[in-house]
Amino acid sequence: MRKFTNISINKINYAYMEFNSLDDYKNVLDDNHWHYSELPNDARYKSSWTYGDSFPTQGEHRKALINGRASKLMVQEYHKTRNKIQNMLNVSAFYRQGLSCLRQRRYTDDGDDLDIDRYLGGTDNYWISHKRNKKAKNIRIALNFGLNSNNKEINFAKLVGVLGALADMLTKLGYATEILGVNYRKYMGKKDLGYTSSIITFKKAGEKLDLQRLLSMGLQGLLRDWEFAIGEQLEYNSSQGCQALMSEQFKEHLNINYVIEQAEVKTDKAIITYFENVINNLVEHKGEV
Repeated sequence: MRKFTNISINKINYAYMEFNSLDDYKNVLDDNHWHYSELPNDARYKSSWTYGDSFPTQGEHRKALINGRASKLMVQEYHKTRNKIQNMLNVSAFYRQGLSCLRQRRYTDDGDDLDIDRYLGGTDNYWISHKRNKKAKNIRIALNFGLNSNNKEINFAKLVGVLGALADMLTKLGYATEILGVNYRKYMGKKDLGYTSSIITFKKAGEKLDLQRLLSMGLQGLLRDWEFAIGEQLEYNSSQGCQALMSEQFKEHLNINYVIEQAEVKTDKAIITYFENVINNLVEHKGEV
């Protein structure tokens, strides 16, 4: 049986449960017969608050989660965010600056591609090869998908749109990204806990970037169906916890480099500021492994 990990940092108690993938997460739910008590276990059941409008029934929604299928709304929000940061920050200008360990262009007497200008100009070493100088630096990103009850499908879509744009940018900058979905929340219940969290690995560092699967983290049933079932195991009171910003101590404990949280990316201005800070941080640490 999967158990919660309990830790205390600076006299604050945390309980969290880790999952290797969404399949692992779903298997734990099924194997332990964890089901949110306030929801019927019925594939035909509909609830706009729980499942949104893109995959409106419980059956459709759960299938979309397992298959990593994002809604059209999420894909649209991803493209909007990506275009926004490109237009305002010209992110592509950084793609060949070697912020991580991008493959550096080298001119040799044999290689992969011919540089026609060097060839016609009679210059030696007119073949181009691309080699990495060192191993790609791994960056660990967490998306806090635990939005409060006032949020609708569009709010979840906007949040994962930022995640998709960040993952795409870091991949093109040459970083190996590991991406986690977390539901970090303040605890209200009988136990002596300050905060709790589920931690689900959606992408390992060596895996290819699958934007559809990452964006599917915004399917609100993940929170309001499956996560509520996990939460009940911690004996919450009437609430399943309050949306909370991840503490620096917990972030450090999990070795997370960047956390995407709604409070930091609610407006266009905030999104641009967030990406500016990420880029500035990467430039600042350009020479580090």
